Amino acid sequence: MLSQIATDQAIPQQHSAESARAAVLAVAELLSKQPRQRNVLVGFWSAEEIGLIGSAAFVNQPPLATNQLAAYLNFDMVGRMVDNKLTVQATGTSPVWNRILEQTNFAAGFDLVLQPDPYQPTDVASFNGAGVPSLSFFTSTHTDYHRPGDTADKINYEDLDRVADFATAIVKRLGETPEAPQFTKVDQPGGETGGGRAGVRVFTGTIPDYATNVKGLLLGGVIGGGPAEQAGLQKGDVIIEIAGQSIANIYDYTYALDVLKIGQPAKVIYLRGGERKETTLTPAARK
Repeated sequence: MLSQIATDQAIPQQHSAESARAAVLAVAELLSKQPRQRNVLVGFWSAEEIGLIGSAAFVNQPPLATNQLAAYLNFDMVGRMVDNKLTVQATGTSPVWNRILEQTNFAAGFDLVLQPDPYQPTDVASFNGAGVPSLSFFTSTHTDYHRPGDTADKINYEDLDRVADFATAIVKRLGETPEAPQFTKVDQPGGETGGGRAGVRVFTGTIPDYATNVKGLLLGGVIGGGPAEQAGLQKGDVIIEIAGQSIANIYDYTYALDVLKIGQPAKVIYLRGGERKETTLTPAARK
């Protein structure tokens, strides 16, 4: 029985997200010119921002059984690389990933940041829940995130090509292996299960730094004019409590969003340079 390798990208809102769609198409074009021992399924998901709806629908009613999927590669904002750093998430979903990534990176030369965790707020979560070994490629968040200022001229096209070539080489390696990667279940931090996107319509204006592991929520930036900036929060701050909810990681923060209400002030406790500070943030409606 042939296994499948799927790639994905959520239908984008701004050019940084569109770079992921371009990467998927580039990978598809490169693979179409090479011999393959496995089939490749290319997919584009919509509604990622309001609850992984597109990828969840695919997993719940797949065109082929999910146990026929050898692996899933996800691209989430890969067009604005900084300092050659490429974050690869969900590496804990199979014991083969670290070896494949290391071998493939000999030619690519990225400064890789490997994160075993598959429970990120992106479509890889849907496939992880279905027992499919997954990888998610991500360069960085930025202050233009979901803003009109995220324009095409800010895309790092040369490094975007490198990401596409890197992913293509990984898919090629997978296609040359006689056995599909073994799936490994990664324990979710705090033992939490399930959603965590219910608060997505609440807009806080924070830009989490997903590539750094700290206790709390490290801010990679804040959106100009948003609630976080108005509350005095800034890049480098670490949120450790919001609305009475302790924040140890991105999951705690995501679940805390469920208790926030639009227009209702919430106390935020954070660290700046190691010093404990407090402010009030008033969530807005996501447009």
